[in-house]
Amino acid sequence: MNTNKQSLIFAICFGLVLSVSSATAQTFKIKDFYQLADGNEWRYTAPSGWKDGDYVSRIVEDKNQKIFRHYDATKAAKLLRFEKDGIYYLGEEFANAESVAKFDKPILWFPAKLKIGDEIKESREFTRVFQDGKTVRGNFQIQQKVVALESVKVTAGEFTNALRIESETLWNLGDGRKARSINVYHYAKKIGVIKASARFIIMNEEGKEIINRLVETDLKSYRIQK
Repeated sequence: MNTNKQSLIFAICFGLVLSVSSATAQTFKIKDFYQLADGNEWRYTAPSGWKDGDYVSRIVEDKNQKIFRHYDATKAAKLLRFEKDGIYYLGEEFANAESVAKFDKPILWFPAKLKIGDEIKESREFTRVFQDGKTVRGNFQIQQKVVALESVKVTAGEFTNALRIESETLWNLGDGRKARSINVYHYAKKIGVIKASARFIIMNEEGKEIINRLVETDLKSYRIQK
């Protein structure tokens, strides 16, 4: 191979390395991608088998407890708190507040600044409190990675540089059952989640799967408080 061809190949390869390194090293502010404000709402296409219209997600602020509830269409909510160093995940409020699971120690779910390749791997014990006052102890595990910047086309339009975040969670619910989710979410700047794919698996006391459902949806419209 002549010297000119060798130089051209080296230049191309070196340019690719620089491009990948630059994207990997770029720092993002989570507050630009996760819009925590009272009244924010997102409407998504109905997943397969869903019969209740749009799949709606919304934020409700509880100023007394200094937390945000991020509700999904199943009426469950993540309990979140925003601090200078990022977004903390405090627990989960299950369907219509029939029970609330609070972690013994909050999880720093998203640091204030993150970059491609960042990962978390956390395990927390929690207390689950039911409406009748009954309590059970359980365990929650999460693995999450910021994977890439991608262009994504959804019902609401086409978005460039959406953060692709992959995660897997496991709830040991304290009553013998386990709930697992395998997720891929895309977050667009100044909007939030624009596309989601989540597989939900529920296992009974014997470890047998009683639910195994894939939910896929994308953004139709949104309302972000200014």
